[in-house]
Order: sequence, then structure tokens, then C-alpha cells
Amino acid sequence: MGAREAREDPAAPRCARSRRARFWATAAGALLAGVVLSLALVACSAKPGPTQELTVNEPLGGAAVTDVQLKMGAGKLNLQPGASGLVQGVIRYNIPSWKPTVDRTDAQLVIKQGGSTGSGLLGSIVNNWTLQLGKAPMTLRVDAGAYEGNIDLSGLTLRSLAIKDGASKTQVKFSTPNPGQMDSLTYNTGASTVTMTGLANANFQQMTFEGGAGSYVLDFSGNLRTAATVTVKAGVGSVQILVPVGTASQVNVSGALTEVSAEGAWTTVEKSYSTNGSGKMLTINVNMSVGTLKLISR
Repeated sequence: MGAREAREDPAAPRCARSRRARFWATAAGALLAGVVLSLALVACSAKPGPTQELTVNEPLGGAAVTDVQLKMGAGKLNLQPGASGLVQGVIRYNIPSWKPTVDRTDAQLVIKQGGSTGSGLLGSIVNNWTLQLGKAPMTLRVDAGAYEGNIDLSGLTLRSLAIKDGASKTQVKFSTPNPGQMDSLTYNTGASTVTMTGLANANFQQMTFEGGAGSYVLDFSGNLRTAATVTVKAGVGSVQILVPVGTASQVNVSGALTEVSAEGAWTTVEKSYSTNGSGKMLTINVNMSVGTLKLISR
């Protein structure tokens, strides 16, 4: 089969589009109901008290690369660059059993929360982590329950990044390049809404994104300085992949019931979509069970 430029089909049968819309509306409603039930269970089991604060002010150590791990339950995470040392900030909580602990060695920092095993927050429960990271080389791991995350890793020297969460609403961005080489970037999530932007600036060699039922946006804008391979696995939901014009890329799609649409100058051969460009190659392998995949080049 010859190559052809991909276009969305505006003449698709209106009834088919209507059926798809009803399907995703039903799926979204079921997802929302599950999250609301989880929130209610946490609200009933947790006993809030006075809000307490834990101040974090960890200086740089002597290790060339520090392993930083943040392990929180349900709550809010605001993670930004800007620390003068390794990590600094404040954690506010009002469930006594959720008091975090800070374990530090020369090569590792673990900030861990005990007791927060629920999957969401309601009412007067407070669990807010506001932290800044320094520019010293580090590996970063974030483990969380159901949370709202605003994670800005712009300009940080990350050797690896791993994020694992439950039902979440999270934004991860790399507005400026990682000065170092990131060996791997992994993100494992559940019924979530996740947006990742500036991913080329992360300077990874390998990236794996695994999601359950959710809505995911992966934006590969930025400066792609090394050839990179991405694996995307998703269950029921929607995935949107953005590749800047001028980036050489190839997207390979597999999955029984995946509906693919392409916007911009894509060339397609069977289930492979590519864009022309100079510089390093971005290869993305997508495997979806049931859902929609939108490819955008702009």
C-alpha cells in the first residue's frame, strides 16, 4: 500500500459518531461515579484534626547522584524547581496518622507518608505537599494515591523519572531542557487525567506510559537532543499525541478497537504514521485496548 497524507474524515456517518459519543459519555460517567465513591469512603474513614506542618529543608549531600523518593497518599502535590539545596518546602496535613517521615542518607532521600491508604479527599481533610527541587543530579520517583498533581521539572538534572499514581488529575511539564541525560521515564497510572508537556526537553532515551481508563495528553514539544523510543499502553480511554512540525517521528499503532485520527502533515502506511523532519528520531509504539488515538503535528 502506498504512502498517503492522513486526514480526518468529515464525511464519517453521523450515526457512527453519535454512537461513539454515547459510548465515551457512558464510560466517563462510570469513571466519575467510581471516583466519587472512593472519595466518600476516605471521608468516612479519616478523622481530621488540627492542621500541622512539616518543614522540609534537605541540603545537598556528597553523592554524585541522589535518589529522591516522594511517597504520598491522597492529596495535592505541587512540585517545582527552585530549591537551593536538594529538597525544600512544606507538607500540611490534618490526619495525625498521615504524618510524613524523612529518611536521609548521603545517596538517598525518602519522604514517606504513613496511614494514607485511601483514594481521595473530601471535606475538611488536608494533605498538601508543596516542595521545590534543586538542580543537583538526581533520580526522582513519585508514588501517590488519588491526588491532584502539578509537577514542574523544568531545567532539573534528572537521570531517571518514575511516577506511579491511582485516580489522579496531573500535569507534568518540562518547559526548559534537562541539562543531563535521562535514561528512562516511566509513568504508570489508573483512572486519571494526565497531561505531559515539553517531553522532548526531558532528554530521555526510553519512555513508558501505562494507563487504565482515562484521558492522556503526551506533548513532545521541546528540544529533542537524542533518539528516543516511547511505549504507550492504555485500556479504555483517549490518548492524544502531539509532535512538533519539523520533528522526525514514527507512530506505530496496535490494538483491536482503536480509532485513529490524524491532524497535520502525517504520512500513513497501514498502521504506521510518520512525520518528516531533521535531527533525532522519535519512535512511538501505541497499544490500546478500546479507545481513541489522536495524532497532531503542529
